Amino acid sequence: MELTGKAKQLFEEWYFKLPNAMGLNYGTLALTMNRFYCLPLSMQWGIYQDFADSLGFDVCAFQDVTYDDNDNEVFKLFWSVSKLPKIEHNGYCNTRMQARKAAIKKLNEIINNS
Repeated sequence: MELTGKAKQLFEEWYFKLPNAMGLNYGTLALTMNRFYCLPLSMQWGIYQDFADSLGFDVCAFQDVTYDDNDNEVFKLFWSVSKLPKIEHNGYCNTRMQARKAAIKKLNEIINNS
């Protein structure tokens, strides 16, 4: 899941300014970002969270317990994007990867629509 539009531009400018872009700065924005986008989403996730934090957003994806109609525990992955302290957008997914993608997608929409 990549950011798009304004969100992508802001992210890439922010990431490139990190001290040596976390040791992955190869001298140009294009090379640095290509290296970043080759990382698995699970490795990109923390960087996206730091970027969101720099804009005042909290982006989360974590396991949560809900209950079915028979009061049995059901484990689902909860995601949220909030402008602290209020949760603005959230939902449930079946896997951690789906939850991360949903949170990044919502962050992308929020930034691009602001």
